[in-house]
Amino acid sequence: MPVELEAYNINGSNYVNLRDVGETLNIEVYWVGAAVQIDSTAPYTGEAPQVKQTDYSTAANPAVFTDLYTREFYNAAHVVREAAKIGDLSRFESFHISAGQDRWRLEGALGDIADSVTLTTEATDPHGGYKVHAIKTDRSAADAATDALIRKANALSSDKEKVRLFNEYLCEKISYDGKTLVGINEISMSQYPVNGSCAAFSAALNYLCGKVNIPCIRVHGESHFWNAVYCDGAWSYVDVSLNDQVSGHAGLLFSQTPPKQSSDPETVRFLEELLVPGSTM
Repeated sequence: MPVELEAYNINGSNYVNLRDVGETLNIEVYWVGAAVQIDSTAPYTGEAPQVKQTDYSTAANPAVFTDLYTREFYNAAHVVREAAKIGDLSRFESFHISAGQDRWRLEGALGDIADSVTLTTEATDPHGGYKVHAIKTDRSAADAATDALIRKANALSSDKEKVRLFNEYLCEKISYDGKTLVGINEISMSQYPVNGSCAAFSAALNYLCGKVNIPCIRVHGESHFWNAVYCDGAWSYVDVSLNDQVSGHAGLLFSQTPPKQSSDPETVRFLEELLVPGSTM
């Protein structure tokens, strides 16, 4: 039976909308980006099928989720972080925050994670839409300079031994002065100890732990920085800047008590669950 479709004459050729064809024949026609998809086995809706998203947050301690640290943000950070681990920096995931909530606190939290890349946030619309994505930081000089150290660490049998090795390395490479924020490239390339603040020590340990896949977080409080590390099935605290100032370099190594009170324990617990789901239960 003949049917009538609205047609368009463009430069002497007649065109019809594929959506009209799909609706008339009752076959699915939809677009994904600029690509048209036709499914002759499904009835017409004109809408792309919804892809069921995995809820990674179900493995985490539900107590860490708040109005700001939501399951949606957790899933976005998890997916992008996992993609970045295998070198895919193109992946991004969307999340939303309510008006008045502190987006910069979320971005700061992502920056406290030990990884070879940095996770960050970016606004996608003026109504609370954001995305998590990864950016590559140039640490090529540090990568080359610490290659032998990382090989030595990977030959050790436990994560605690690796952290001890990194603690000794940083106590030799950095001299605590309380003021200077020196980067890992300069630290690792210098033949002599460089001056560095507690923030420099904690950032450097984050970098080294990230190279050997040890979950590590920078923690701060009362104008001081240290680290939380996950070794042998538990989180504990390491303060390399303090260790640099004491004999034996073990002033605070795998301690259950932090050197100072964290200024943001809510963020620390969320990050611990992001890096090791179920670890704070």
